[in-house]
Amino acid sequence: MSRDNRQAGFTLIELLVGLALLGLMMTLIGLALPLAMTGAERTRVLSEEVSAVQTAQHLLRRQIGEMPAFVTQDGYTQGVVFSGKADAMRFVAAPVAAQRRGGPEFVDLSVAQTGAASRLIYSAGDEKRDLVANAQSIRFSYYGPRRRAGVPEWQDSWKDTSRLPSLVRIQVRPKAGSLPWPDLVIALMAGPSPL
Repeated sequence: MSRDNRQAGFTLIELLVGLALLGLMMTLIGLALPLAMTGAERTRVLSEEVSAVQTAQHLLRRQIGEMPAFVTQDGYTQGVVFSGKADAMRFVAAPVAAQRRGGPEFVDLSVAQTGAASRLIYSAGDEKRDLVANAQSIRFSYYGPRRRAGVPEWQDSWKDTSRLPSLVRIQVRPKAGSLPWPDLVIALMAGPSPL
């Protein structure tokens, strides 16, 4: 038999090299697929965290920024319905979920400690929800003068019952590895003017 009459085809070595390359490609694809799935899951979780922060900040801006200055009368003394501490705030506003008819209600924002985590709880009427579920710390502060003719400054609590503060600041310090929360500073539309 002459060399010219051999059948065309692959040798055993060529076939083994091809199968080895195919096995290597399948292994690489098998390793890359879980990484791609993990990346997609991380992107989904991050998107949910961003949406939760934006929703909470929008609700807080709306509730605090648009609160009217409700006044109480106790004999000859008038006072604004507003209470502010470093870990709680209470005021009167139209609740967000209350797209129903009816008047304003008390809105409470409070910080609750559960173990090593802080939660920011919103409650108005029969609605109660966590705005921030797992933070390192949460704190409120108020900007305005301590006395009528005083210089405005940030305070841990608001004790002036004759007026609202000019600004409210909410500081959320997230746990390590969580999405950062920029300080939320809200100007009160009702203003700081005396009654």
